[in-house]
Amino acid sequence: MHKFHLVACFAGLLAVQSFAQPRDLFAEFEAEAEAAQSSETVVSSSSATVSSSSVASSSAVVSSSSVAPSSSSVASSSSETPADTAAPAVADTTAPADTTVADSAAADSAQPMTPEQAYAAEMRRLSEENRIRDSLAALSSSSSEQPAPDISSSSMSRRDLLGPVKVSKVYGIDDMKGRYKSPRKALFMSLVVPGSGQLYVSGSAFTNVRGGVYLALEAALWGSWYYFSVYKYDDQVKKYKNFAKQHYSIGRYEAGMRELVGQLADETEEARFESRYMNSREAFCEAIYGNAASSGCYTANRLFYNDKGHYDRFNVSNPTSLEKEIDNVGSFYDGSAVYQQIADRSYVLGWDDVEGQTVAMNLELEDDEPSDGIVPLAKSSNMDEYRSMRSKANDYADLQVWFFGGLILNHIVSAIDAAFTANAHNKTLYSEELSWYDRLHFDSYVNFIGGLDVGVQASWGF
Repeated sequence: MHKFHLVACFAGLLAVQSFAQPRDLFAEFEAEAEAAQSSETVVSSSSATVSSSSVASSSAVVSSSSVAPSSSSVASSSSETPADTAAPAVADTTAPADTTVADSAAADSAQPMTPEQAYAAEMRRLSEENRIRDSLAALSSSSSEQPAPDISSSSMSRRDLLGPVKVSKVYGIDDMKGRYKSPRKALFMSLVVPGSGQLYVSGSAFTNVRGGVYLALEAALWGSWYYFSVYKYDDQVKKYKNFAKQHYSIGRYEAGMRELVGQLADETEEARFESRYMNSREAFCEAIYGNAASSGCYTANRLFYNDKGHYDRFNVSNPTSLEKEIDNVGSFYDGSAVYQQIADRSYVLGWDDVEGQTVAMNLELEDDEPSDGIVPLAKSSNMDEYRSMRSKANDYADLQVWFFGGLILNHIVSAIDAAFTANAHNKTLYSEELSWYDRLHFDSYVNFIGGLDVGVQASWGF
């Protein structure tokens, strides 16, 4: 019946061992590294010790057996004294082993020993065996207390790097070779080309899809920027320039302004007219010629003074369209500035559909400040349309701020995501998460006091 209990006990222990708890990987790492470091020393020491121990033991045995027939009391004493003649695996050979061999050899060459001498030789042999056993135990204890070597490539161990976690599986060095991804490299790759860092890390379909999304978003932003801020903008600029060439005339503008100046009563009104309606005259003449005073286009504090060259250049007496004026006089010094100037309300008299043109006496030039603001010179539907076309072109140009902002944001977000993705990928190279059955903890016990008591208990770990 007791034998049946013992069989059940050992069967329970085997069942418990089949559901082992998750391993402490760091302890295994340290043990493997310690074994690899001390294997050569252990093997060499073991070989030397076994050789010395075997020589000493054989010499002592030969000596003992040679004197055994001489005295039965000595044999009896030897049989009653326990001795472990098996040498341990690791030892350090010392001089006393050689002394034992020398003593045994001397005993063989000497005269037959008395019982007292044989007894003393047996005691020396047993003392030598105990001394070797104690030295082996001390050596084994000192080697097990050595600190585990640093198995990482830096000053930090895996325990410091990953923390004291338990996992169900660890990949070996060969499995990890070529699979480690640098978070720094992934970050800079995605910072330069969004999505490239995710494709560099790869590892899963979700990571590759994210990399493709970042790349597609980058391409979409660049494509949209070019379409709206370059292509559409240039197309809109061409539209409003062609519109102005068909419906505006600098000669017509000059003729209308000269007519109003001729209606002014004195120099005071002329000065007020210049400050209200011709304050950009210098910039306008500079955009046409490069030098505002060229051809008499602009003279400070004097309107239309000695400007026959400018008058004839644009045929003020018989004005034509802006397109023909450009063909006649050549290109402007700053064409963009000219197209910007004619969009101002003070240049309304140059449009071909002007209506409601005012006269000088209605401009309220006799007052320092007009009561209801600056009086419009005239109205023009073409001017309103032209201003709308320019505004739309400016809207296309302003869109590039949003596109470049989106591009910068895409680079930054993609870079940060790539760095975290690489870090998460590298963690999976060290371990994989515990499954539910790895979290089961089993404990067992066996008690022989007061009878046989065997128990097994299970718990769930978090």
